[in-house]
Amino acid sequence: MVIESGPALVIEHGVVTTFGGGGLVIVLELPEDNFVVEWCFSADPDQPGPTVCSEATSVGLRLDCTNFDDASGRGSALPVLLGELGDELIFLHFRVFRHGQTLDRSVQYTFYRVAKDRIGWTPGPR
Repeated sequence: MVIESGPALVIEHGVVTTFGGGGLVIVLELPEDNFVVEWCFSADPDQPGPTVCSEATSVGLRLDCTNFDDASGRGSALPVLLGELGDELIFLHFRVFRHGQTLDRSVQYTFYRVAKDRIGWTPGPR
């Protein structure tokens, strides 16, 4: 199966439900490299709404999701750049749902691979 969306190739997608209120780790295995994405969930009554803090790691990205307690879902507004593989870029789009009083969350995710020239990408300042 081949799935394309705009200029991007969908290379992995799915929905997974966390276990026992824990976090989630997905390892995107590609021939050239692996990317690890870790979701951590917490609640903070002092925060007015949901927030995401992202931190690059040596192998990928850590997403600290606070107050992601809505059944309608919260997630990335735009695809998140994970990294470069030669002339291509790897992106992630995600949405997190929590239903009822359960501690578990369902994470809907899509990983994309797209040629830099198809989106007019130029590297940012280092």
